[in-house]
Amino acid sequence: MSHTDHDSNHPRIISTLFASAGIAFLLAIVVFILPFQRKVEDVAIRAQGDVARHSAQSIQLAVSALVEREWDSLVGFSAYVDLDDHDGMRVLTDAAAMASEGITWAAVVGLDGTVMASTLGKDQGADVSTAPWFNQGLRGDTVQTASSGEGSRIFLSRPVRDDYGQAIGLAVYQLQGAWLDRVVQSAAARLEVDVMVLDTNSEPLFAYGDWTKAGPSALIRSRAELGTEFEVIVSSHDDAPTVSGVFPNVIEGSMPPFGWSLVVQVPVTTGATAMGSAMSSLIWTLAGLFAAIGVLAIVFAYRYLQPLANLAREAAQIANGESIFPSEATRTYEAEQLSNALARFQARMHREQGAG
Repeated sequence: MSHTDHDSNHPRIISTLFASAGIAFLLAIVVFILPFQRKVEDVAIRAQGDVARHSAQSIQLAVSALVEREWDSLVGFSAYVDLDDHDGMRVLTDAAAMASEGITWAAVVGLDGTVMASTLGKDQGADVSTAPWFNQGLRGDTVQTASSGEGSRIFLSRPVRDDYGQAIGLAVYQLQGAWLDRVVQSAAARLEVDVMVLDTNSEPLFAYGDWTKAGPSALIRSRAELGTEFEVIVSSHDDAPTVSGVFPNVIEGSMPPFGWSLVVQVPVTTGATAMGSAMSSLIWTLAGLFAAIGVLAIVFAYRYLQPLANLAREAAQIANGESIFPSEATRTYEAEQLSNALARFQARMHREQGAG
């Protein structure tokens, strides 16, 4: 029974070459592209982590500078207070509030907790002995945050001392929370980041951006409570990856610790331009690699494999008794050997047929 190349179900050698080239290209994609994509994502996350850190530092500097200015004002205020000069105290309390947009109330309080003088006479004569800022303020410089229906208020208190260093009263400033909120929001808008300020209980004081829609996660709260150094937190918000960081002290300087934490969040997609550029470059590189593999496969197939395929077909024809002369192939050693062997075999068949 005769067999030709059309009777076999085995793949052709050239088809096998192209299939192997395609598999090699797919393997190159798996081995190269996927790790590269993860590397690009890691770089984007690190870059956005740096953005979050630098933004937090910028906001910290801006807020700290403003609050420290008010604290320095309170230090001077407490030094000039004369508890025996009521009119002088009224002038000082009014001047303090007029000198700053953030100060809504300045007062001098006696050791018994009675407000001796205050801005525009507000709460003058009232008993504030139960206020936390009063009791702690008599023991030393103190910052207290209070929240009410009118918003958060920050109390800065400092003892008024006599010539012997003994506390004889208390100087207090009340800062408007909305004033600090505007400062934080303005800085966050310029830096294009989402910002949230947490109090000593890790509860939100001020928020800007997406933080206004949702409170802090349990992980962010725990970082704020622990007061750890700035560390990048990768999470998902509305199915979009984000990078967050908790800055343990939003306000620093020569003043009592506020105990507030600053949380800054940036979307990873803000780094998409660099990532997209890298991926675009990678796609062109892969296209070039695919084209190079394809060209090499075609050249190799038609220069080295096609002669072998032709000789295989001619060998089948000779075996079927066809009188043909095999093509001359000298591109490779194997092709040349096969071509010569077929020629000798064909010549021997002719001699045997002639002798018969």
